[in-house]
This record gives sequence, structure tokens and C-alpha cells, in this order.
Amino acid sequence: MNKSKLLKRFRMLSRVMSNRGDITINLTGNRCYTDYNSITLPVGDLENPDYLELLEGAIDHEVGHLRWTDRTWTAKSYEKGAFFNAIRNGIEDIRMERMVCLEWPGAILNLSKMVTQGIKKGWFSKPTDSFPPSLLLQAVVVYYGRYKINDQVQLKEFCEIALALLTDCIGQKPVHDLILLLDTIPALRSNQHSYELTEQIIQLLKKIEFKPGDSQGNDSGDSQGNDSGDSQDSQGNDSGDSQGDDSGDSQGNDSGDSQGDDSGDSQGNDSGDSQGDDSGDSQGNDSGDSQGDDSGDSQGDDSGDSQGNDSGDSQGQNSSVSQQVINFVNECLNADESQLMADLHEQVNNELEKMADEVRSSNDMEQLIDLNAPLISKNDRGTVGTAELNLAKRLSTPISRELHKIIYGLDRKSVNFSKQGRTVEANRLAGVKAGNFNVFKSERITKAPTMAISVLVDRSSSMSAVEMNGANTSALAINLAIDKLKGVNSECIYYSAGDLYEAKCFKSTTKAVKDNFRVSSRGGTHTGLSLYSVIRRLSLRVEQKKVVFIITDGQASDLKYLEKSIEMSELLGIQIVCIGINTGMLYGFENQELLNIQTVEELPSILKQVIKNKLIA
Repeated sequence: MNKSKLLKRFRMLSRVMSNRGDITINLTGNRCYTDYNSITLPVGDLENPDYLELLEGAIDHEVGHLRWTDRTWTAKSYEKGAFFNAIRNGIEDIRMERMVCLEWPGAILNLSKMVTQGIKKGWFSKPTDSFPPSLLLQAVVVYYGRYKINDQVQLKEFCEIALALLTDCIGQKPVHDLILLLDTIPALRSNQHSYELTEQIIQLLKKIEFKPGDSQGNDSGDSQGNDSGDSQDSQGNDSGDSQGDDSGDSQGNDSGDSQGDDSGDSQGNDSGDSQGDDSGDSQGNDSGDSQGDDSGDSQGDDSGDSQGNDSGDSQGQNSSVSQQVINFVNECLNADESQLMADLHEQVNNELEKMADEVRSSNDMEQLIDLNAPLISKNDRGTVGTAELNLAKRLSTPISRELHKIIYGLDRKSVNFSKQGRTVEANRLAGVKAGNFNVFKSERITKAPTMAISVLVDRSSSMSAVEMNGANTSALAINLAIDKLKGVNSECIYYSAGDLYEAKCFKSTTKAVKDNFRVSSRGGTHTGLSLYSVIRRLSLRVEQKKVVFIITDGQASDLKYLEKSIEMSELLGIQIVCIGINTGMLYGFENQELLNIQTVEELPSILKQVIKNKLIA
């Protein structure tokens, strides 16, 4: 698929999918970004399926954000810190992509291919026990949402591993509560809802942090491998009736019924009269008469069931596992970007830019400049600048007069003498005696060649409002002047970065499109690429002579392309005339004659230099 067809397809999709007709899609340069009104994608190898898959997925993803994501809540999310924003962003991506796929099922395949590319390139990696807490929890949110909600089944294994690892860290109940929250994503309708769901997840984590004794962060009641695993009466807590103390009824003592000693009812084991005693049902555990240890319910010791695990019955004391949960949550809440999964948008953008750079290094300049050459559009949202129409009309007459001298000064007259003809040159008759019989005169007049002129106008952000007004008025005056000349056709093209804007085409008259010259400044200064596009158009014209007038402030940002474009113009015999606006130098045009003007009124006199210096010959 060539670049033109690809762009047409993307632009059509952007209009249909976003319900907006004002979104511009640019496929140019080697940078990837969006300003929420346009999407610029870098040019890579159009024969590379990986590049095309990423390009398709990136378009569907970004257009989805333009339609369904409110930037206000994204900005608020950034203020909450890296971890909060990462979770919110993961949820919003899942919610938004689901909306895209529901409305446009064709996007399902494109987004799925993008995820496959992400796995292949390591953006979505297999979770391990070496993952930082923040990355592990983010992986659960992203992998669970994409697999379970968006049916991206290639993430199934990653999802299951992430859930198992998170359960080992904080227990089943918190993970179960987290899943219940994530299952509400299909009901979310906005970025605000994604933000609010993230707040609920953060609150869930904080409850685990501040209530370690409640077993909301410890699965000791039912978990296998937990010391109280045989306790049948425990409900999320090792002590069924415990109220912040190891014994259900004891008052500051560990024994269920004993006051000061729990050996009274224990016969080798705390036999169950002790209500809420951790060792109530355990066998082979620290019994009431355990040897080498404080008695099963010794005061101030929670060794009843625990073997290095805080069963939630110790008042004022955290075991190592409870502390691990607290540390896990704290590390999540305080994580920085280095401890989180990189943003998918940035990963895709960086990869596309990398692919574009690879093309830049591997292809020769001719192919590269052709790939990057901007397209020409007849519509422009920036026609809100100023141009002095009356001044342009007044100047068009003297400008036309000077251009007439330039163009019709190219008429050629040749005189030949021969031995036969119709007109005798009397002054040569004297030479007949000497044998010079070439006395018949013939004249041949070659009229000036037809000419095509492209006026290329810089509208980059480096052009001030005053300079832009001068450029607009100058371009308008030159085109009005050219309209008065027979055999000469002109067009006017404005450039910055991205697509070019055609203010006037060769077929139209300047008077009919005069309002198109009210152009404002914006964007970069891709003079080289823009000049190449114009040269390519001119080379296909039938006129015998081709000229480019460039009106600029001289600050080109693509000098390598500019050098190649100038070289190409010389090979094709296309002449370039540089008109500088308040500048002493045009970068990249050092070997070209510079015509500098401070005001538009100087144009007629400046064009006299074109005649004097024979810049057009």
C-alpha cells in the first residue's frame, strides 16, 4: 500500500470513528505525536508488516482517545502521582478500546495485533516474583482487563501468573475484591469513571495497609500452607471471636477460659474450651504444654498457631507477613515511573519512530525524501491571518511590469545570411566581388517560453504576525501580477510541517481565491521537503520554463532535505528565486541569490534585481 492510499484510508477512518471531520492525519518525518486536533505518524517501511500493524493499531487507539477520553481527568490523574496515573491509564485504555471495538468491530483485529507486537517487543512481559509491587499490581490491572474484558487472549497466561503472584503477596480476599472492581470496567462511560475506579482501588490498598490484623491483607483463615490451616471456625481471622486479642474472651490473656494460665483445660492441646485461641483445633502445633516454648497461650506471645506468620490475633504486634503486606502497599503507593510498565502510547510511538529512523539510515536519500514528501491539501483551518488586499492590487501592476520585462526579455532573435532567399541585405552586396555570395537575409524570432511559477510561502511559527502579513500580501501581489501575463501560469503553496496548503492552483485566477491568502503561522519549517513536493509537481507541467519563488524568513529545519531538493531543481532545470522577509540570510540557500525585503512596497524594485542579475534566464 502506498503512502497516499494509506493516508486517505486513515483520514477516512478518523472521520468516521471520531465523529470529527477536523482531525488531520499526517504521515511525514520521523516523529509520532498528537495535539488532539491532528495525529502525526512517522514514515517507515511501507512493506514491513510489523510497521503497518503498529500503524493501524496506533490510529485506532489514538482516534479512540480523541473521541472518548476527556483530557481534564488525565491531567488530574498526573497530579496524583505515577502509580495512580499508571493504574488510571491502564483502565482508561481498556475502557476506551472496548468502546472502539463495540462501535467498530474492525478495530478488534488491529488492536489485537498491536498487543501481539507488544508481547513480541517486551512491552507486555511475563510477570515474575522479581517484579516490584507496583509493577505486579499494574500487570494484574492491565492483563486482566485486556484478557477478560477486551478478549485479548494472548495475555491469558500473563494474567493468570500475575494473579497468582499477587495472591501470594496480599492474599485471596484483597485480590478477589480487586477483581470485583475491575469487573465494573464495562460499565464505565468516561475517563472520569476510570479516575474514580482508580480511587477505589487505592482505597482498597490502604485498607490492607492500615488493618493488617483484620486479615484483609492476610489469607490465614483458609489458605493452604498457613499455620492455622486446620482451624475450621476461622472466618478471615484465625480467632473466630477474637476482638483484637488472641483469646476470644480473655482480658489481656491468651487463654480462652483461664485467667492468667491456659494450662487448666489443656491436655496436651488447647482443647477448644479456649474460645478464640489460635491453637484451638491445631494438631501438632504449639499446644498448651508445648515443650521448649512458652505455653500455648503464653502472655504476650502469639506462638499459638503462628510459625513466623501473623495470624491477625496479636494485639499491637505485626508478624513478618503483615509487615510484608504493609511494605507491598507502601511501595505501590510511592512508586515512580521506573517501577511501572511504560505507557503503551509512548512504547508504540517510540517503536514507530525507531522504524522510521531505520528507514532513514538504510534507504538512499532519493527514496527517503520521496517517502517523507508532504501532500498538498486544498483545505486549511489556518486561514485566519491577515493580508492587505488593496495594497496587493496596487503593487500588482508594477510587479507585472517587471515580470513582463523578465519573461519577455527571454525572446530570442537570430539572423542568418545565405546564397538564396527573398530579402537581400544591401550592405553585403559589396562583398560579392570578393566571392561572398551570402547576401540573402533571414530572421528567426523565438518567442519567450511558456512558464509555470510556484510561489512557495513559509507559514511556520517562526514567522511573526507582521512577517506573515507581509508574506501573505507579497504572495497575493505576485500572483495577481502573473495573472496579467500571457503564457504564464502560477500556483501558491503555503508550508510549515506536515501537509502543504494550496491557496491557489494553476487553473484558478487569483482574484477568485483572494481570501485564501489570509494564512496564519504555525508548526515547523520543512522547507526542503516542501520544495521537493513543489519541484516534483512542476517537473510534470507542460510549460517550457519552471520557476519557484520562495518567500521565507530563512530558518529551515530540514537542511539535508533542502540540499537534496536544490540539487534536484538544478538537474531538472527548475530555477529558484529566494525572497527573504526581514532576514539577512537564508539557511541552505547560501549559493542562491537572496532578495531581501523589509516591506511589501519593496517588491517591484526587488524584482528589478532579478532582471539585472539575470536570475531567470
